[in-house]
Amino acid sequence: MVTQEKRSTAHGEGTTDSTVDDSGLNDGGMPRQWRWLLPLAVGASTAAWVAGVTSGLTHGPTRILLMVAGAVFTATAAGVPLWQQGRAARARADAVAAAQSARAAMRIAIEDALDPFSGLLLQLATARAADKARLRGEAIQLALTTVAQLSGLGAPGGPSRRLRVCYFALDPGPPRRLVPQSYAGRSGAPTTTFDDSSRAGQFLLRVADDGWLVVVDVDRRPTRVWWDEQHAYRTFAAGPVPGPDGGAVGLLTVDGLVPGDLDALDLPLVHLLARLLSLALRL
Repeated sequence: MVTQEKRSTAHGEGTTDSTVDDSGLNDGGMPRQWRWLLPLAVGASTAAWVAGVTSGLTHGPTRILLMVAGAVFTATAAGVPLWQQGRAARARADAVAAAQSARAAMRIAIEDALDPFSGLLLQLATARAADKARLRGEAIQLALTTVAQLSGLGAPGGPSRRLRVCYFALDPGPPRRLVPQSYAGRSGAPTTTFDDSSRAGQFLLRVADDGWLVVVDVDRRPTRVWWDEQHAYRTFAAGPVPGPDGGAVGLLTVDGLVPGDLDALDLPLVHLLARLLSLALRL
């Protein structure tokens, strides 16, 4: 698997490296089941032909035995491909049913998650100035919790991937700093404040300025970026929470314990919540 980082071309949008799963193919590009299915069908057909020819040269019980064997080999040659075709059809039907169930679960979960967020946005729009700071804090925590709960729902690994979502507020300084403010998901609070005095801080400040980026494997980076004391996560995505002037007001990160934990399907949800959080912080 080729691991690489890819930065978004538009502010607030991100991409990740894509891999082609060829686990169902052999070295020649042929479906794996044909490695035994094709020789079996050819062998059975050949054996049926040999049994038919030989039975014409014999008499008595031997001829009957060869005729029965020929019939069995013929049935095998015709039946094995049909069995494999039926098996593949059942697998496709199961996969479609599972995908439909996962989509339905995702729709319900998103509706349940976004409904309280929309209510919080309405409260922020009509709240007194003295209450806005508290409501903005609630919006941050709700956005992080929503991403942590919904990321990977219905995908392989699902919530067992133990993702963590963190929010760093951007202090314009000088010096500019990313200050850990809140987190949700896997245990372990972010503890590091970043500024341009370190290479990790310079890296994250550039991400806040330029847009979303996915690091597939932390160990393959020349400069590792850690925002906690455990140093346990191996993959992460990071991107800005836009402010009213187009610049970032904070940084949102999602990290996982195993390379590949972050799926391309997770990122649109993270981007959506980052934009909703941006709206909440502007009110």
